[in-house]
Amino acid sequence: MSNTNYRPLWLKGGIAYAKALENSGYHPVEVGLGERDFYVDVQSNSSITMAEAEKVIEKVKYDNLNYNFKVNSEGISPSNENPSFFKVLNISVHHPNPTVQLVRIRGVAFTSEEQLKDYLSWLDKVSEIDHRILGEKLDLFSFHEESGPGLVLYHPKGQIIRNELMNFMREINASMGYSEVYTTHVYRSELWKISGHYELYKDKMLIFNHDEDELGLKPMNCPAHILIYKSRSRSYRELPIKLSEFGHVYRWENKGELYGLLRVRGFVQDDGHIFLMEEQLEDEVKLLVSKTLEVLSKFGFGKESVKIYLSTRPDESIGTDEQWEKATSSLENALKSLGQPYQVKEKEGAFYGPKLDFEIKDSLGRSWQLSTIQVDFNLPERFKLEYVDHNGEKRRPVMVHRAIFGSIDRFMAILLENFRGKMPTWISPTQVRVIPITSEVNDYARTVMTSFRERGIRVDLDDSPETLSKRIKEAYDEGIPYIVIVGKREATESKVTLRGRNNVEIRGLPLDLAVNQIKGEVERRDVNQTAIERLKK
Repeated sequence: MSNTNYRPLWLKGGIAYAKALENSGYHPVEVGLGERDFYVDVQSNSSITMAEAEKVIEKVKYDNLNYNFKVNSEGISPSNENPSFFKVLNISVHHPNPTVQLVRIRGVAFTSEEQLKDYLSWLDKVSEIDHRILGEKLDLFSFHEESGPGLVLYHPKGQIIRNELMNFMREINASMGYSEVYTTHVYRSELWKISGHYELYKDKMLIFNHDEDELGLKPMNCPAHILIYKSRSRSYRELPIKLSEFGHVYRWENKGELYGLLRVRGFVQDDGHIFLMEEQLEDEVKLLVSKTLEVLSKFGFGKESVKIYLSTRPDESIGTDEQWEKATSSLENALKSLGQPYQVKEKEGAFYGPKLDFEIKDSLGRSWQLSTIQVDFNLPERFKLEYVDHNGEKRRPVMVHRAIFGSIDRFMAILLENFRGKMPTWISPTQVRVIPITSEVNDYARTVMTSFRERGIRVDLDDSPETLSKRIKEAYDEGIPYIVIVGKREATESKVTLRGRNNVEIRGLPLDLAVNQIKGEVERRDVNQTAIERLKK
């Protein structure tokens, strides 16, 4: 379904709706078009409820569309047709300046009820796979006008997912011998001039002056890791030195290139740098490839869905023929020894060294580049890095850049879309929801909740007066992996009814058994719901 055909209609509907708001005593200041809807910004010191916004739809008229508000039409002319079927989709609040509050009402408008129903049905299907809609629906993250485009704010549930990703990566890094570091966000421009970013990357950097110093927000973590390496002399006995960081970097992408979490201006990398001798390259690459495949498999991306590309020396490059041959052979030999298929991209390596890029295919067949392993001769040369070899001579180390998730933000977006918001249990913000059938068993429901919580399982309780079926549906819609239902019989026997995804249900299950199996699934970081699969046997 193409949204382009509807945009003139939405603009006409948005103007008419804003006029109806104006006639109802509100103060609309701007009408514009979003990707999938129109928006009306209303200046108001208080919020507007969904019911209040929908009530105004009844007052929409087209006999007088003279207005005092701004229309941001993006070069689109309003339709000649008069839409009469409206739907308010969302209401949010933002502040263009400290003294003004704007309530943004987003909606759609059509000339027929059938068009509206078809569009809402399409939107519902899209919402299952679009991480931006899923993020809003599941209350994971948000973007705000007043904070700036491309700068994401993570809500508590979204931060849980980020923390789980980082905790997992910390374990992977520890197993490979990395030491985690922290480096600050801003540095003097001299650092970026030495690294080459000032010359080659300046258009994507935020550079500013303060106290007679020129400074820049970091687009990369590597120069700071190099400074840590250079903080004292190094011996060959110490190598390889492996530094890791969940480093927040800033790359000022063009506004038109921004796209949810997939393309932002501030993001976190699971960054890592290895300083090593040339003869150590192959073993380190082999370890990195193995661990990268292990990590991707934890999210359901097995070897069959991962493609690895080896990019070789471009025409314009630095370093000797011998260095390039050794580095490229190290990457290639590591892949061959692991039996991992790969494809070669001739002359598509970085100017400073060859690299491996990992691509995955998600459940919709789309390809994404995630992990990367890059060999670098450039920065060790620019920063004059040294180590003392076994003969007491000073040598230049080789540097390897690696990121397994890549951008944690982008990786999270891919996971949301791949799993359609139904994340594996170990990474889900809420892993279990307890639902009492009646208020008479609320005390037992709280006991059940405590049993899960004491085992470190993220659990909540829904004892609202809504019907059981509605509460179950809400839990499914929120992507909660396990629903634990308790009634009088369960309370009497210290048992539960356990429901997983796809309406799989087990009745009369001992509470301890349910807790232990779910705990095991979480600890193993299983992709599938192995707890209920095991309990069914």
